[in-house]
Amino acid sequence: MSAFWRELATGYVSVAVLLTVGYGLLRAALALMGWLGLHLSARQTLWAGRATLALALLLPPVCMSVRGLVPTGPLFTFDRSVVRLTTRLPEPAWSAGPRTTAPRSTEAPTSFPVGLAVALLLGTAAGVHCTRELRQHLRLLRRLESQPRVRQVGRVAVVLCDSEATAFSTWFPRATPHPSAWVAVPPHLLEDPAGLRMTVLHELQHHRQRDTVIAYVRLLLRGLFFWNPAVQAFGRWLATCQELACDEALVSGGKARPHDYARCLLDAALRASGSPPLPAGVTGMAHPTTRRIEMLFQSRPSRPHRAIGLVAAVALTLVPLALWAQSATRGRAVTLAEAQALARSSQREGDIPVVVDEQVVAKLNQFVTTPKGRAFMKKALTNLGPHRETFMRTLRARGLPEGLLAVAMVESAVTNMPETSTNPSLAPGLRGAGVWMFIPSTARQYGLQVDAERDERLDVARETEAAAALFSALHGRYSDWRLALAAYNHGEEKVDEVLRTTGVRDVSELTRAGHLNDYVSTVQAGILVLRNPQLLD
Repeated sequence: MSAFWRELATGYVSVAVLLTVGYGLLRAALALMGWLGLHLSARQTLWAGRATLALALLLPPVCMSVRGLVPTGPLFTFDRSVVRLTTRLPEPAWSAGPRTTAPRSTEAPTSFPVGLAVALLLGTAAGVHCTRELRQHLRLLRRLESQPRVRQVGRVAVVLCDSEATAFSTWFPRATPHPSAWVAVPPHLLEDPAGLRMTVLHELQHHRQRDTVIAYVRLLLRGLFFWNPAVQAFGRWLATCQELACDEALVSGGKARPHDYARCLLDAALRASGSPPLPAGVTGMAHPTTRRIEMLFQSRPSRPHRAIGLVAAVALTLVPLALWAQSATRGRAVTLAEAQALARSSQREGDIPVVVDEQVVAKLNQFVTTPKGRAFMKKALTNLGPHRETFMRTLRARGLPEGLLAVAMVESAVTNMPETSTNPSLAPGLRGAGVWMFIPSTARQYGLQVDAERDERLDVARETEAAAALFSALHGRYSDWRLALAAYNHGEEKVDEVLRTTGVRDVSELTRAGHLNDYVSTVQAGILVLRNPQLLD
């Protein structure tokens, strides 16, 4: 999975977690405040609900941005080599002679991508839900355009809806001079001027509160998280809070008397009993409840500090939860910025410079986040530990850098393997033998005996000397360690042909274009693990 899709999946899961927990915390806190007599007004409750919704939607991208800009955690508190591990690592299990294990396929079985399948299923279903909801909303616009208009002021139009429908309001993002805010009222209200006035005032208040704009957010959340009952309940609760806030605004603002407004609500409830459900993305006069009628006759003083304190308490819980959800969904994944910082921090003078690009990050995360990759690299570090200094003496004799140890890690997990071995290798191409995985032709070219009587590729000391000679020759030929590593896997003829036909010496560009395989990226990721073994902790 690419970095973009991994980030998208992380954000999706994080938002789902925060919406669920945030809604539960908010309802529990409101219940506790009510039990303690610290009631909030309807408009303050609506504000707290919207603030919680905004926190759940904005915290994941904010946390991702901060994590990308400021790499933290254990990346910068580490030892730069695995020497500290050598006292507790067991001896590697290799011998000079070939083992007689039965040959099997060296290809690891491909596991079914369950995560990708689930992501595709959820994405398809969410897309279908959102498309269906938005199409219903567009059909509603065409229907409103065809209804007779009672009045239009600016970009607000009051129209008559179908006789069996209840009053509702909606908003469409449209260019002038077309109306964008709509209020639909049933025809029977034309015979009741007082009821018509209060109904229109109620629906206009929805526009003032931006309920009709936020309805799009609820519509999308309902489609994206159709599988999450907590998100659905959050949306229904916000819709109820919007109605209560409208009622409170009209009565407390003196635009409607409580008794007249209660009669209007009761009449709307009686007529709405047989009405079809409201279209998606609209707000309307929901069925009144006992609480809604009683609220009209209760006086609740506005104390903004209570709502602010409630949202602050919810935020104090959601912020660390957002960081945890991101870490849990990302696992141990390393970002491009973190890998680049890691390469700079662990770079030693004279060693192979690691050029971190998207391919290197992908390989590094394969080592760090997947069970097979972690097991392979842990085995490689385990086998390397007791023999690291022996290898380094041979490399230093030719003035070669320490980072070349990662080649043995990637090729064989530092295991002395015959060609018939079933042990895995991360190197693409022809399979060789020994720690450095020489193929027969290259081994003979550098003085190793490979025949039916003897295979000196399994003589670790001799093979290491041959590998050092080969690395020295390749670097002298290309004067670039990444090209030298590419030639170690592809062969000089292949690399020379690529350089001649493309005129490009940038291995990253050649790999992206498909001229070279991902061997160099794999080795560079191995170098980062070699220098930073704590990534596997």
